[in-house]
Amino acid sequence: MFLGIDIGTTSVSAVILDKRKRCRAAASQAHRADIATAADRSEQNPDKILKTADRVVRALALELRSRVKAIGVTGQMHSLLLLDRQGRPLTPLITWQDRRCLQDHFIHSLQHKTGYALDSGYGLASLAWLKANQCLPRKTFSAATIADYLIARLIGSSKPFIDPTNAASWGCFDLERLSWDDAALRRLDIQSAWLPPIVPCGTLAGQLLDKKALQWRVPAGLPVTVALGDNQASLLATLKHPEEELALTLGTGAQISALTQSEQKWATRKGKTWELRPYPGNRHLLTAAALNGGSAWAWLANTLAGWMKEMGVQPPAQEFIFRRLNRLGLAANDALTFEPYLRGERWDADLRAAVHGIRWNNVQLGAWSRSLAKGIFTNLYNMLPAEILRNRKRLMASGNALRRNPLLRKMAEQVFQLPLVMSRQQEEAACGAARNAMSMLGNMGQSG
Repeated sequence: MFLGIDIGTTSVSAVILDKRKRCRAAASQAHRADIATAADRSEQNPDKILKTADRVVRALALELRSRVKAIGVTGQMHSLLLLDRQGRPLTPLITWQDRRCLQDHFIHSLQHKTGYALDSGYGLASLAWLKANQCLPRKTFSAATIADYLIARLIGSSKPFIDPTNAASWGCFDLERLSWDDAALRRLDIQSAWLPPIVPCGTLAGQLLDKKALQWRVPAGLPVTVALGDNQASLLATLKHPEEELALTLGTGAQISALTQSEQKWATRKGKTWELRPYPGNRHLLTAAALNGGSAWAWLANTLAGWMKEMGVQPPAQEFIFRRLNRLGLAANDALTFEPYLRGERWDADLRAAVHGIRWNNVQLGAWSRSLAKGIFTNLYNMLPAEILRNRKRLMASGNALRRNPLLRKMAEQVFQLPLVMSRQQEEAACGAARNAMSMLGNMGQSG
């Protein structure tokens, strides 16, 4: 058995896979770790997240936990946490949703200095902002993602490691050399000593501490892999024929990813709306990540409920609202066009949402919901370079928003002109982390 843990933006999930890669147990719980702060910031309590991870692992069947052979971890990419010399947090977790670097065009200055298309919420952008605004804690010893921090606590290390999938998500990462770009770091006035050492995907991070094994009731001394980026972890669990498929994930945001074809050469490390990312096996993944995904879809239901309250009408349960939006949207036509830039976008924070084609008699709720659903995927489609779309045969989809909303699935198929296949596994990122642990154990010569 192999344990996989995923620290998401809103919840922590854990799974146990058997050696045939079948999911034998799964559990998930909201961590509710958000910290009330300024409107342009997104911060979370890291230790509250780790306590949730403890509860989620203990929720898995004890009989299966007792047979675990290795542990894999994944988590929200781009996130940044600063630690002291003892590995204790000095800051809240700054998440990928953080927008402070948009103040006074700070992010544009970072892009100009480094030549990298850094975005607000990227780990090194957040670190540069803290340094420039004299907010960097004096005792800063190391930076980490939330998943790397969890692993350091599991194995008793004060200096986390990071693999290329997470390092690349921070920015200023040399994709060819698989290392930090030291020249770019100097231009940001960031000391390379603050950054975790980069090790290959699937590397052994260390052994599980005895006290944690006792708390989780798993075997002592289990090997723990270095954390894998959640985008790559989801794909490990989702893709069946990688070069023929597009991987679609709808969570708080939305992502569309494809392994690059061997004959395709990409001269730039990042386009305006997409980026190349490392992938296990020394391969590259081309990913377009939109801010406006599941959160845009939820916005419609929340707005509708808010309007009803303003009219003095008690709104129905959110689940009922989503069911009705699906039914009405599936029966509607494509009269409206919705540009769903409710949160702006990474490549242009000033983008605003818009609806086109409105006439006096066509603003029914079904047309509204259909156009928003279609707009979410049209945005993703337009973010990809045309050549990456060639010869793809299906959309391999994951995420509860797609699983629960037939209108979203239909609009994804309509926009991409490909059949959509939902992943059979839930908690795909956690399953990918478990598979990463399985591969590590095989590479160590201990499989079976």
